[in-house]
Amino acid sequence: MWRGRLTGWAALLCIPVILASGCNDPKDQEIAALRDENARLAEELSSARLAADANLEDAETARQRLEGAQREIEDLRALAAREPSVGEGWQEVPGGARISLASGILFDSGKATLKDSAKGTLDRVATDIQTTYSDKDIFVFGHTDDTPIRKSGWKDNFELSAQRALTIVRYLQSKGVASTRLVAAGCGEFRPEAPNTSNANRAKNRRVEIFAISPHSR
Repeated sequence: MWRGRLTGWAALLCIPVILASGCNDPKDQEIAALRDENARLAEELSSARLAADANLEDAETARQRLEGAQREIEDLRALAAREPSVGEGWQEVPGGARISLASGILFDSGKATLKDSAKGTLDRVATDIQTTYSDKDIFVFGHTDDTPIRKSGWKDNFELSAQRALTIVRYLQSKGVASTRLVAAGCGEFRPEAPNTSNANRAKNRRVEIFAISPHSR
């Protein structure tokens, strides 16, 4: 009988040992490792999603900026198409452009005969008129300072300025500018660029102005 009881007690003592050894089961360790790996992968996935969202936001911002830049370029192109280009030496005025040439470059003092050295300048003006301003009427205005005519033979500064304007018009005709586009006028000393109070100012006032003006602007 005692032998049977000892066998039973031995069996009971083995139970904790079995339970204890079950905690170190390789399968349980593998499950725990898989759980840790799953948690790590979930964290990486969350981080990747956040990064992807940030990249999408950056991409959308970049796309909007690109579209804005493209619109600005298109607006500038449209503006350039509406506004005629201005040739070298020309200034924009309402309806067209103007170029001012010093009389000393074009004529000797008191004369209305064109200098040979001035022809290259007028050739460039004629080219501009035939290209950049091909749709414009051309107005040539002669101007003088307020020094009275004494020895040159002209009646007055009106006559001298008008004859100089006519000389320019005839030269432009010779370069192919249509006569129907040309107008010559003399202003004498009555439209000065600066007060006739010094030699420097008087030199500014002795000039020929050429206007290229759209016909509908007149």
